[in-house]
Amino acid sequence: MQMDELELFLTLARTRHFQQASVQSNISPSALSRAIQRIENEVGEKLFDRNNRNVSLTPAGLVFRSYAEQMLKIWKEGRQALSQEKGVISGELGIYCSVTAAYGVLPEILDGFRKAYPHVHIKLRTGDAESALEQLQKGDTDIAIAAIPEQMPEPMESILVARTPLVWISSCNSEIRSGQDIDWKTTPLILPKQGIARMRFDRWRKEMRIQPSIYAQVTGNEAIIAMVHLGCGIGLVPEMVLEKSPVTHTIDILEVVPPLKPYGIGICVNRKSLGNGVTKAFWDTARTYSLPHGGE
Repeated sequence: MQMDELELFLTLARTRHFQQASVQSNISPSALSRAIQRIENEVGEKLFDRNNRNVSLTPAGLVFRSYAEQMLKIWKEGRQALSQEKGVISGELGIYCSVTAAYGVLPEILDGFRKAYPHVHIKLRTGDAESALEQLQKGDTDIAIAAIPEQMPEPMESILVARTPLVWISSCNSEIRSGQDIDWKTTPLILPKQGIARMRFDRWRKEMRIQPSIYAQVTGNEAIIAMVHLGCGIGLVPEMVLEKSPVTHTIDILEVVPPLKPYGIGICVNRKSLGNGVTKAFWDTARTYSLPHGGE
């Protein structure tokens, strides 16, 4: 059994979706299906239950996943130990971030890291920003780029590399204009379903004693911008995301007083994984791009 097949198995076990797993693994769904069949034939057990809607691990699959994670971890550690014996940092590094972070935060840091450590293979996965810390907690990635909460969960650490205001936005075609008073009881709001921005809105709403009219609660800042672009209401997003949006020219930023507290974007890691030479090398590289924590 090849190590790359174990990675395919674990990706499908994590996503529970053939299309998502194939996209993340850069192979076709049919090739992924054949790889899973080869693994099942080799171990002699059915590892996944499949139907038209979803994929789930069988009892045998749950057992095999635990051993597959251990085997892959030992394999990677062995390769890294051998490379370090030669004085070379090599291996794989998993990074999870939003599409916006991939455009706006990661390039400069990644460029510096690749120049210093050309033998490291980067495995980048993108998804909802709200899921970044969860991916790190579950051990599905080595590094996450995420909004830094006021209290980082143990045993995680973060390096502040960017700041962004939270801004209220409306469509340029909307009757709502910057500077005018907003009737929060009747104006439809499009809000993040969870995450730091939502927590800060809930705190702001209580302080302002506002009873808002919530039109939609969605996952992903890009989805909020799309709904505002279509005229569904006003939304709350990080300004950094708006700047990278293809429809930013159709969006107005509203002046709302008092503004919500901005938040920091950080390189996040599980403290235990800093014993890994590749992860530690990226962490040390990221430190050279860090910002002071004061003044958020």
